[in-house]
Parts: sequence; structure tokens; C-alpha cells
Amino acid sequence: MSLKGEIQANHDMLEDLFEAVVMTLAGESSQLAVWVLDDQLNFSQMKARRIGAFSPFSESKSILAGSGLLIKLTRENVQKILPLFRENDYLGYQILHLQIESQGSLQFAAYDHFCVVFFGEQISLEMLERLKQRDIIQDYSIP
Repeated sequence: MSLKGEIQANHDMLEDLFEAVVMTLAGESSQLAVWVLDDQLNFSQMKARRIGAFSPFSESKSILAGSGLLIKLTRENVQKILPLFRENDYLGYQILHLQIESQGSLQFAAYDHFCVVFFGEQISLEMLERLKQRDIIQDYSIP
């Protein structure tokens, strides 16, 4: 698996962490899998595909709670996703888990409302240091 380290998220700044990550990883070969508590969020503008509990990514063997959706993580979709996730603090409450695959490998994974967060090679140490300086994350580690 291409995940290389763990992030301790600042739960007051989840939207900023999510924005930084999706802006870094967005592209034609990127996909976002998201598992939500209920279907109150409207993903129709992004042509989301239902995936159920199983992760759609070959590197992940995860079976996750909630209703799963798969969305192409294009720059256009990012501009639609960000306001949707910021609205009513959905990112911290309605979003149970999310995974982002970019260029064929898992690059970001957040589970249990961002209690456990992993990152891959495409998330640079420089980016993590900037996020830490801005208190968007508390810390990060590479085993």
C-alpha cells in the first residue's frame, strides 16, 4: 500500500485539511470514495456512483460503515465538493470515512470522522509542515 504516514488532524480545521488535500490530489486520474451517515448530501452534480461498503480501490481491503459513493476528483468536481462539505459542518459529522486514490494508488484515507488519517507519497512533507504551522493538523508521523 502506498500510504506512508499518519496525520493527527485538528478537528476544528477539518475543512481546511480536506481542501488542502483535494486541491493537491485533484486530477483526471483521481477519485474520491466517501462513506456518509445518510443520504442527505446531494452529490448528483458530481455524477457520484454508489459503491456500498467495500472500498473501490485495489490497494484497500476496507469494508466500511455507511453509504459509499465514488466521485471523480476533477478540479471541476472539487469546486462543487468543497462548499457541499463545508455546509453545516458535514465534514465532521455526516462524512464517516473517505479515501482518495490518485494515479492508481491510495494517497489519503480518513476513518471514523477523521480520528484516524493516513497519507501517501503525493502529500509532501513540506505541505504537512505548512499545515502544522497553520494549526490545520496537530502533527504527523512516518513510521
